[in-house]
Amino acid sequence: MENLFTVHSLVRNFLFAGNRYEEVKINWFVVDRKQSLVPFAAAIQDYGQLDEKERAFPEEYVNEQFSREEAEGLKKYLDRQPLTTTEIEAIELPVVPNASGCRRLTAVGGGGAFLPLYKGKGYSLPFKVEGYFSVRFAEPMVSGDDRATVVNRRS
Repeated sequence: MENLFTVHSLVRNFLFAGNRYEEVKINWFVVDRKQSLVPFAAAIQDYGQLDEKERAFPEEYVNEQFSREEAEGLKKYLDRQPLTTTEIEAIELPVVPNASGCRRLTAVGGGGAFLPLYKGKGYSLPFKVEGYFSVRFAEPMVSGDDRATVVNRRS
């Protein structure tokens, strides 16, 4: 069975809603995947015991993940961005039955938002990618102080 991969980036000097943050993590995911990369029965623990409603969340999670080729292509694309570090990690299969993908996260009230990468200028990957991030626990950037500190010594 083919492995699945997750991709995330750490972006320094991140601007969101008029505020700058030291570093923000973006979790990338595939949007609108029509055909699963791996059979759900092999990728999701106890799949045969789940009813149709219980299968929805873990199936979405599996479909949001990347093949090795997709993950490497996305990383190469993102590595062109300044102040961005991107990592690829293998996902241990099978995933738990209550796994849930990024599309189920809420951006309302939590300082989070979705970033539709595929709608950006110059997007060249053959699959749609979005990212989810939250600034809820991110450190705001500290503005520099132009005043000099002078220490006077007593003689």
